[in-house]
Amino acid sequence: MQENRFQLAGYLAAKPTLRYLPSSMPVANARLGQTYRFPRKDKPAEHTNWFSLVFYGDLAILATELEKGTNLYVDGTFDQRPFVGQDKYTRYVYEVTVHKFFVVGGAGQDLPGPPKPHATLPNEVMTDGAPSIESSEIQDTWLL
Repeated sequence: MQENRFQLAGYLAAKPTLRYLPSSMPVANARLGQTYRFPRKDKPAEHTNWFSLVFYGDLAILATELEKGTNLYVDGTFDQRPFVGQDKYTRYVYEVTVHKFFVVGGAGQDLPGPPKPHATLPNEVMTDGAPSIESSEIQDTWLL
């Protein structure tokens, strides 16, 4: 069995943009930058890899609430998509289709408050399939 799983962590280059497919499915696009540092000839150097992210459906709506510079962890698949340019040549776009994402907060970073319910989405949007706290699937009682 072959598996295409792609995991990234980095910072958003800009606020994700939202558009709609002809089927009325929401799609959001964003760029994620991943910078690493290394020594080069006894001097510090750095390099940034850029990744195109694509969010579909409810994830696209959630992604539009992210801001430029947000530290993001992304789990998805790496996809190749052909398109024909204006010069009639076939070219290929490489992008990460996001299946789930998490905002990463550091010690020096202000963490956002609790998420606000979105007007067009149900109050509970789980991106990883985990049961919610109010779910009847959770039967354990925690005593502190």
